[in-house]
Amino acid sequence: MKLLRFKVNTPEGFRSLQRGFEIYFLRDFDYELAQDFNPNILAGRNGSGKSNILEAMANIFYHLDCMYADNLPDDFSKKTTKEEDKKAGKLADKNYVFDNSVCVVDAFELEYFMPIAIGLMDKPKSDLPQIPINQIKAHIRISKEIGKTPVFEWVNRSEYSIKTEPLGKKEIQLLLPKYVLGYSSGENELLSLPFFKTRFIHYDEYANKLIREDPFFPVKSEGRLVYLDNQYSQAILLANFLMQDDKMLVPFNEEVELEDLDEFRLIICMDKYLDLHEDILRDRLIPLEQMHDDKINKVQLTYNLKDSLEILKNCATCSYTKYIEQANNEDGREYLILDYKVTPATKEAFRFHFSEGPLQLFQLFQILLELNAYVVSAEDKKRVYQSKNIFINHDIYPNPLEDDSIIRFKNLWIKKKGLSKPLFTKELSDGEHQFLHSLGLCLLFKNESCLFLLDEPETHFNPDWKAKFISSIRHCFALEKESTMREMLITTHSPYLVSDSESKYVHVFVKDDVTKKVTCGFPEFQTLGTSVNKITLRIFNKPDTIGSYANSKIDELRKELVETKDKEVFLSKVRKEIGESVESMLFINDIIDQIETK
Repeated sequence: MKLLRFKVNTPEGFRSLQRGFEIYFLRDFDYELAQDFNPNILAGRNGSGKSNILEAMANIFYHLDCMYADNLPDDFSKKTTKEEDKKAGKLADKNYVFDNSVCVVDAFELEYFMPIAIGLMDKPKSDLPQIPINQIKAHIRISKEIGKTPVFEWVNRSEYSIKTEPLGKKEIQLLLPKYVLGYSSGENELLSLPFFKTRFIHYDEYANKLIREDPFFPVKSEGRLVYLDNQYSQAILLANFLMQDDKMLVPFNEEVELEDLDEFRLIICMDKYLDLHEDILRDRLIPLEQMHDDKINKVQLTYNLKDSLEILKNCATCSYTKYIEQANNEDGREYLILDYKVTPATKEAFRFHFSEGPLQLFQLFQILLELNAYVVSAEDKKRVYQSKNIFINHDIYPNPLEDDSIIRFKNLWIKKKGLSKPLFTKELSDGEHQFLHSLGLCLLFKNESCLFLLDEPETHFNPDWKAKFISSIRHCFALEKESTMREMLITTHSPYLVSDSESKYVHVFVKDDVTKKVTCGFPEFQTLGTSVNKITLRIFNKPDTIGSYANSKIDELRKELVETKDKEVFLSKVRKEIGESVESMLFINDIIDQIETK
């Protein structure tokens, strides 16, 4: 997808963004560039509102996902509108947890481009626009008024279709981004909340099919939102290093100096069960000899993944089932232990069984991680769905004790340049983890029409990695399908990311100190190739090139200069105590001028 425009129309605004706030991502005279990958850089000082754009996008697409998804929990959506309730003279139903007419961003306008699926183009080929195939795109406009259901419009539909009736659910599903991916290097609770809710929806989709004895295939959830926080780090690392071609892993090899995986272990908990649905039990005949089996009316939580687990066993160097007896006549614990010594044969096995690519393997890991939501009650999940409390994921979190986790990644050792022995992944620095994580998710979803929402992904990077981050992301996409239309929003405080971007893709956020009004505009100069010092001054309003303490030290020396008689000795002292900078050079020039005019 490619974002075009977003406007806040909610009377009270949204977070820091006041009513009427509008941002243009791609202007009409650049529409032909929609196919090119150019991340939108959202820059500005702390609290200027840039992260609110990511939060708005996440909440809007969560709302649309809930409206048009096929697989939702029972009693999830409200069946009637407020207007229909009022006309019928009845009270609003309180059993639902989602109302189509109420969104966190409750009044907005959003426009974007999407590639058009072949099935949506029903005009004769001769009547279709005679343009290159990579210029074929649907112009989508979504608008919402307070308390009303969003209106979904395909603006240029008549160019590709003879249909005039309102778009159906299946058509709209094809015109939404395939995935909306969230990542934050910090603890951005506002960004993560809609993704957090989606994890429960994913779990309920799986569980509802399981207890009704319906298959779960393909092994992926329907929902579009995926939040890739720290618990996904090892899944991202494994999926990439087991499945990607070496040329795609160049940034990992050159920057983090990782050569390869050495070994790892997967531990799958096999002793968690759910009660079968009453409709299944009603017609079930139970043999007499099984009447006292307490699991006869239950189904193993991982049952719908049995074929996938068998594939993981086939790829393993060795595997076994571990049964642990429990005291007090309690049921024992059962684990599937899978050990992998990574060799070319190991990778060949994974690539054979997961022939669709790295994302297929990652989505299996994702489902297994999301099954940890089994520990959360239906009532607590309902609270999450209805909540606007940004701290709800601290109160209710699908985080069972380690021994009760459905999947655990253990003993993950990696080979690193210059080291004679493999390194445990937990020994990597925060910056190395962040680099592998942020670029890893780009590699996994490189062939998908995605919206990437990256909140300050470079926080822990050294200056060299910050300078290379945009080019590293481009490397992830450069060798893949040119027809894939991707969008990426990156919030940042780093002038390096701005310097690596054309000004038409840089959005500068400023909040007025008095009125608190947020404005957003394009820089008045070409940012691509501009020095970080100039960007720091012009965009982040930081004229100094050194820290505050160093500046105060120079101020103290200036006062001392007034009383100093031997300027040449004092000059030597300054050069010894203060390093090279614009500020120190200006001060030194002042001293030299005084020496020469003496």
